[in-house]
Amino acid sequence: MKLYMIRHGESETNKSGCYTGWAQVSLTEKGFSDAKKVKSILEGIAFDKIYSSDLIRAIQTLETALPGAVYETTPLIREINVGELERQPGYLLTDEMRELVAHRGFVDYKGENREEFNGRVKEFMKMLENSGYDNVAAFSHAGVLRRTLDEVVGMILPRSKIKCSNCTVAVFEFAKDNWRLESWINI
Repeated sequence: MKLYMIRHGESETNKSGCYTGWAQVSLTEKGFSDAKKVKSILEGIAFDKIYSSDLIRAIQTLETALPGAVYETTPLIREINVGELERQPGYLLTDEMRELVAHRGFVDYKGENREEFNGRVKEFMKMLENSGYDNVAAFSHAGVLRRTLDEVVGMILPRSKIKCSNCTVAVFEFAKDNWRLESWINI
């Protein structure tokens, strides 16, 4: 099975450098434009199933990249809840604080802890492992793409070392009870 996991296009909070988390924010003009670029990458792939995070920025990306597609929304691939940092500027956290967040989550800010978030991503992957699908598309968020990559390689990779642009397309393959990364395309 191949999992094509796509990060949403640029949102209003991405553009302003703010944390987004579970906030419902729309794509910018650039976000819609980048989603059209994803369309050319996914063109010609017959998807057995298409999922989207239930947050509007992921849905807008999906509907632009795969117009007319039938899909299912799921909170399993929703971005991590950043709690009190929602819509706050990114400069509020130092690099040291960001590394702590990478390991603990946003529990210190009344958001989701890392175990809850990791559990959701693992549950989604486990569901796919047992699905029998050949090709799946999942429109999601940077945190989910990075966490999926962590699961695949078996360790938490430094966030500063993994570029995950808006509309990144990560292709993961599941075969013989193992996941592997096939490609990571930054738009």
